[in-house]
Amino acid sequence: MTNNAKHVPLRSCSICRVKGSKYNLIRIVRSPEGQPVIDIAGKLPGRGAYICPDSECIELAKKSGKLAHILGVRNIAPEFWSELESFSKNFAENRNIDLTNRRLRALIGLSRKAGVLLIGVDNIKNFTHKVLVISANDCSESVRNFAGNYQTLTQSISTDELSEAAGSPGKGVQIIALPLSSGFAKKILANNERSIAFE
Repeated sequence: MTNNAKHVPLRSCSICRVKGSKYNLIRIVRSPEGQPVIDIAGKLPGRGAYICPDSECIELAKKSGKLAHILGVRNIAPEFWSELESFSKNFAENRNIDLTNRRLRALIGLSRKAGVLLIGVDNIKNFTHKVLVISANDCSESVRNFAGNYQTLTQSISTDELSEAAGSPGKGVQIIALPLSSGFAKKILANNERSIAFE
């Protein structure tokens, strides 16, 4: 199957190390004055780090000193943390970022390790039990049409993110499934029940 999906650059959160689209992470750079600044446009030069727009990651970055270490900054002013927390909330709201995406990818990875993950149209088609299908938001039209035959989780996850979570980075994984009876499918549904729509 030909993958015509647009490449989405992936980056890792410097704190939790979960990978995601760089457009769903906040970039912070060290200014020429040696202070951290939020790179709103994502184009500022200098040493940078990415962080999830998530209060837990921000709090951990603050307590651990990891962000300061990565940026090579001695002390980060309290005002910066307040600004980052405020920007993070607006960032998530303005870009409609689904913060459950990280947990979804973690559950996909665990299901792969447990041997219950079905990858690709053929594997799903040949499976005889009911499944929960997860397709990438940038999948091909044929994959989208195929997914319409199943209970499908509509989630903001790109082909690159799905490939990474499924243990096949760079392989263009557009669709996966889990048996509905599996604990992983139930956890994914419970984790996403407030932010998903079913096709």
